[in-house]
Parts: sequence; C-alpha cells; structure tokens
Amino acid sequence: MNFLAYIITIAFFRILAILPRFLFHGVSDLLFLIIYYLVGYRKKVVVKNISNSFPEFSKQEIKKTTRKFYRHLADIMLESSATLYLSRRRLDKMYLIENPEIFAHYFKQGRNIIFIAGHFNNWEGSVVLSYLVPHKLYAVYKPLKNKRFDKEFRRARGRFDANVTPMKQIGRELIISSKNMELTATGLVTDQRPVKRHIHYWTDMLHQKTPVFLGSEKLAIKFDSVVLYMKTRKIKRGVYSSCFELITETPKETKEHEITEKHIRILEELIREKPAYYLWSHDRWKHKYPGEV
Repeated sequence: MNFLAYIITIAFFRILAILPRFLFHGVSDLLFLIIYYLVGYRKKVVVKNISNSFPEFSKQEIKKTTRKFYRHLADIMLESSATLYLSRRRLDKMYLIENPEIFAHYFKQGRNIIFIAGHFNNWEGSVVLSYLVPHKLYAVYKPLKNKRFDKEFRRARGRFDANVTPMKQIGRELIISSKNMELTATGLVTDQRPVKRHIHYWTDMLHQKTPVFLGSEKLAIKFDSVVLYMKTRKIKRGVYSSCFELITETPKETKEHEITEKHIRILEELIREKPAYYLWSHDRWKHKYPGEV
C-alpha cells in the first residue's frame, strides 16, 4: 500500500507539472475549498499566529488575512510539488531572479556565499540558481521520514546539479569543497522551529519571543562566507521574483547573533508588507520562552 501511494503521488506531481496554468489554478482552487472549508487544516494555529503577530488587526482583518493565506497555501502546496518536475523553460517563467550577477561578483573575488530565505511566498525559487550561478550550489533541507519520497525529492531537486544536502551533513560537505578549492553557494531556510533541547537563542519577532536556529551564522563565520538574504515577492499568481540583499561581506567581524538578528528583521519586514504570504500553519511559536506564562 505504501508503494502504491508513492506511485500515485509521484504521478500526480508529474501531471501537475504539465497542466496549463488555468487547469493548475483550477485544481488549486478546489484544494483551497477542501483545506479551508471542509478540513479546516490547522485553522486554530493559523488564527492564533496571525492574531498574536498582528495585535492591531480587527477580527475582520484576521479573518480576511486567514482566508487569503489559505488560498496562497493551496497554490504553494501544488507549486512546490510541481516544481520538482517542471521544465527549465517553465521554471524560468515562474521564478524570476532580479540580480543573479551578485553571485558572479563574489565568485570573481573568490568568496563563498550563504544565502538565507524564510517560509514566505514560494521559497522553492532557489532551484533556478542551479543553472544561474557559477558556484557549487548546496540546497540544505530536512530529510523526509519516508525514504522513497526522500530519495525522489533529492533526485528531482538535484536534476540541475544542485547538491541537496541534509542539515546535519552540510558542514562536512563545505569542508570537503573547501579542500577541493571549490567556491560554494549554500541556501538555507532559517525560520523553522528548533527542537526544544537545541534552542540556544531567542529573539523578538512579530511581538513574540521566538527561538531561532544559529546554523547560518555559524557556517558563515566558519567559512568566511558572504551572507545574502533571498527576498521573494509574488508578482502575480504563479509568478515570483527574488532579489538578493547583502547582510554582510565580513561575517568574522560581526558581533554574536548580529547576522541572525539581521535576517530575522528582513523576514519580519517582508511579513508585515504582505501578511497573508507567510507560512502561518507552521506552529512557529509552540515553544514558550522560559518563565513566560
């Protein structure tokens, strides 16, 4: 049964990748009706997160933002699945990179790059960097529990020569690349919720004490990497544009947690700009700050 479910799911993803846009969006509209009205997928978590993050919102504004989020979530769920199998031509139409030349600039200087993103808009756009940047590209991810899906995910994401690498292995891979004199660009989505025993730093984000990972900062300092933030905006339905903003060229000269604070502030700014496009269904604030009631 597990194998049959795997075959059906992969077939569905491949069909999504070849559907014309109007049919694709029709499927997404149906998914929205299911997850918002019928299932109510994590609705309590979504409403709680939006309410706490925007205490100035009225009940009507919270309701409007919640509904808009679920429409966006349906798109993201299908887009992320289809991205695994989209042709390069369709990827280029879906994910626009405004300033890819920034990678060439630092490549000429012999610099490694760490680029950071959050779960905002569609964060899968980094797949097009596989064939746009001169660096050896590492895409850091959290392995899936289902080994069949995990293997297929890594194969599909790596079809343009990206090195899809589990977080626990990225340090070792960067050391190997350094010994081989390879310049690297490493992409990390940094706003996941840390496991409680691995929380070492809290910050204020959207009016809430928030635990954050320090991995991107540690990697940047260890490998003296330029740090960029990948700011992604939604141009229209199914089309996203990303630009890279410099956080620091000199990570070893920054204060402790300075890099982390800077990328959190950028993400916070993006969320305030378009609240409905953040991944509110993730229970980001499940862990409470010590001593907080």
